[in-house]
Amino acid sequence: MPPHRRLDAVVATLAVASLVAGAVVIGDARAMYERFLYISELGAQYMHSAGQFQIGFGLVVAGILLVAVVVRDVRTRLPVLRRWAPAASLVVAGALFGFAAAVPCSPGCPTLLGPDAELRDWAHIVAAVLAFAAGCTAMLQFATADDRWVARLSIAGGLAVGIIAATGGLISLAGGNTDVGSTLEFVAAGIGVLWLVAVAIVHSLPARRADASGSPARTPVGTGQARAALRLGELARD
Repeated sequence: MPPHRRLDAVVATLAVASLVAGAVVIGDARAMYERFLYISELGAQYMHSAGQFQIGFGLVVAGILLVAVVVRDVRTRLPVLRRWAPAASLVVAGALFGFAAAVPCSPGCPTLLGPDAELRDWAHIVAAVLAFAAGCTAMLQFATADDRWVARLSIAGGLAVGIIAATGGLISLAGGNTDVGSTLEFVAAGIGVLWLVAVAIVHSLPARRADASGSPARTPVGTGQARAALRLGELARD
């Protein structure tokens, strides 16, 4: 395996470890409470889980950025979105998620339309929404990538995350059952993490990377002629 491939394998391993560790830390933070909470509420001001949430989210953000390094050579076939690499969309998403974690919402995470919303709530929610949009853009780019394995994983993951997150968002906007809405949010986030893990692993495998290039294996120059000459010599001896 070439040195750069080995380096990518190491980066992919670190990415997977960071993503899994972050998800475990955030899951443990949620287990501290008997009631259902949205992800942002775990890191809200004065919450006992705020410190643990920021550590977990920091690990997830680090994992996102490491995955971007692994898939830096993937390109989309879409006319407009191919102007920049899908990895760039992941970097933007990771940076915005990191900002949202560093600027947590105020206690209770009030909606922006409510009277209790503060400036920090606007900053947190806007950053989170833009990060989600960047993540969706990345998934769309990867779903139409030249690497067919990454594309297949992204189509499945994108559809699942989109449907589940949209359902949870509609429930939240309608003032419905927050238990269901928060659970769907965690499920969608979990699928997103699993998608990143799968993409990092699959794309770092040498066989998959060769398949992604779309170039069939070539016979070295001269090999065919040498075999033909050898065969002619055998026939002459016979």
